[in-house]
Amino acid sequence: MREDHGWGRTRHDPSAPAPPLSTIALFLGVSLLAGCTQFPELDRTITPALEAAPYPDLVPIDPLLAKATAGRIDPLRTEAALTGRAANLEARAARVSRTSAQSASAARVARLRARAAELRRARQAAEDSESAE
Repeated sequence: MREDHGWGRTRHDPSAPAPPLSTIALFLGVSLLAGCTQFPELDRTITPALEAAPYPDLVPIDPLLAKATAGRIDPLRTEAALTGRAANLEARAARVSRTSAQSASAARVARLRARAAELRRARQAAEDSESAE
């Protein structure tokens, strides 16, 4: 149990269980292994040809910044172009749906007319067979 002695200070309770020795041994073992690892030789990553090469020329930053901003997208132009493309696509979709609706209606009307003609023939055949009896 801990007692508060003011200003956030607490006194450790001697009856609290200590961490197990296996946890301490594991922590020490991992620390020792990590300290003994061999790191790659980073000092010799530069070839002798690169060491002998001259330093690059220092250039003003303004031309570099101008080149970087020249390739950027202009939001106003892009929005106008995309708005125009969207309007064209919506108009095209309306034409296609109108055309397909008209052709679907025409096909349905043709199917209904064929079915009506078939029913008329069936009724006529039934009337003819009744009158023949």
